[in-house]
Amino acid sequence: MSTRDLHRDVVRLTALVADPSGETRFVDETVPYADTSRPIHVTETAPAVSISFRWTPGDFDFNFHPSPRRRLVLVTEGALEITPSNDTARIFRAGDLMEIRDLTGRGHRSKSVGGKPFRSAFIALDDDIALDRREPLDGTPPPEAGPGVDYLHNQEDAAGRSFCAPARLPFIFGGPEGYVTPELPLTGFRFSYAAGDLDYSWHPAPRRQAVLVLSGGIAMEYGSGQRATVSAGSFLIGEDTDGQGHISRAEGGKPRFSVFAHLA
Repeated sequence: MSTRDLHRDVVRLTALVADPSGETRFVDETVPYADTSRPIHVTETAPAVSISFRWTPGDFDFNFHPSPRRRLVLVTEGALEITPSNDTARIFRAGDLMEIRDLTGRGHRSKSVGGKPFRSAFIALDDDIALDRREPLDGTPPPEAGPGVDYLHNQEDAAGRSFCAPARLPFIFGGPEGYVTPELPLTGFRFSYAAGDLDYSWHPAPRRQAVLVLSGGIAMEYGSGQRATVSAGSFLIGEDTDGQGHISRAEGGKPRFSVFAHLA
């Protein structure tokens, strides 16, 4: 099954869990879509407290360690290899979903694939932090990391006319796992799937939210006359919640799988 069809009927998720003896293994799970009546199918809202973004270098190889907190890991570019203590290693790429729950025990090994850097997003699922390995950023990230993570900001003017502008989340933390942006506070998140024939006419954003595209893409039109696309691995922040809104179409006629992260 191709990446863009992987989540067509249900959302497929891999959980990393610890058993009572402290050994870790993978568990494959599915999440059903709760609403299929609209142009975009969505799951029920799940609780979450924040989303952040990271760039990790190609020489990253972190030996066995428990997770510092329960979170959803979303690779947006490149690949990440995870090895549990009691299971076979798996490689996660854009479109794959992994929820890390091994806060105790031996933990898992994490490494870059093929010596290449990768980018990822982390959705923290609760406030229980066992260990924070981030450090205040000392110096400048390497050129291949860039100064931060760029995104598209959907807004509206006083008359309710939508427009978009480029924006950036800077890297403010460093540490053994790479460079990390600030955490954007959330109230929850949903997974969504849109078919390749999506043509969603004028509509406002249902709430303030970050839309992280994991496969496919969004082609948008605005009341300002602007046009923009958000492709796989990128995200937008939608705050045009009151006016005419925008038009959303499938980029290149391809299905889209994404995460709607509800901003607090």
